[in-house]
Amino acid sequence: MTVTATTEDSGLPVMLDSKDVVDAFKRYNLAIYAEARREFYHEVNLNPFRPHAESTLRFVEWMFWDWFSYDCAISGHGLSLDESEDLELELEHRPGMGISPFIAMGELLYEHTDKIDNRGICDLRDIDETNFASMFWIRDANAASGCLRLEDIVQGGTYDVMDHAAAGKYDGARGGMIVNRIAYARGAWRTCAIPVYEARRPDDPEVGGKLIRDFRNCGYRPDFPGLVRFFYGRAKDTGLDWEQTDRALREGTLDGLIRKACER
Repeated sequence: MTVTATTEDSGLPVMLDSKDVVDAFKRYNLAIYAEARREFYHEVNLNPFRPHAESTLRFVEWMFWDWFSYDCAISGHGLSLDESEDLELELEHRPGMGISPFIAMGELLYEHTDKIDNRGICDLRDIDETNFASMFWIRDANAASGCLRLEDIVQGGTYDVMDHAAAGKYDGARGGMIVNRIAYARGAWRTCAIPVYEARRPDDPEVGGKLIRDFRNCGYRPDFPGLVRFFYGRAKDTGLDWEQTDRALREGTLDGLIRKACER
């Protein structure tokens, strides 16, 4: 089995690599993997008429791994290592039904291998239950403590998030944006994926406040593919990608394009 669980003496929670979760499902139930991948790329809506750097395509594929692991749901009680049973699993689209591939793999490792102990499976269950992805405005970053204070732009709320690498990178920042996934495990909020997008500028508090107000007022609540689409794909209404939207905004033509899209 290619899936591995890692932990460190520093007290960090056990984690599973999302690529390993995806690779396991490609082995045990290729149909689930293929259906989920089609859904993800349909939602992200990459512009087929613009060339994409190989690094961008690899990055978007990584985003698929994270979405599949954390946000998808499969029917039944997860993987069993019984080939006939595992092939009967399906993607579950009903809200609140099924379990994530992430915890399905964690439970499998816990039940059938010595890679996950009792503490480890508690970590994975906590991560599975609490993780979510959003846009965050950086309120503070402290390299010494390894903590970032992040305000959720989309849903509201402020979180003290442990991430020594990110806290060191943004040390002293009082602004900027990170789009990432966080989860609560071992008594702290932590990042549990790589950022979808991050930018230290603009860092003006007024810009952050306006961004937060605009999102709250418009009622836009993007899911994870929506977050990826926002930066790397094309908007569903206008068909514009991030660069085209920014250009239209600067040229003053964006409102007109949105009105035309609404009239279709």
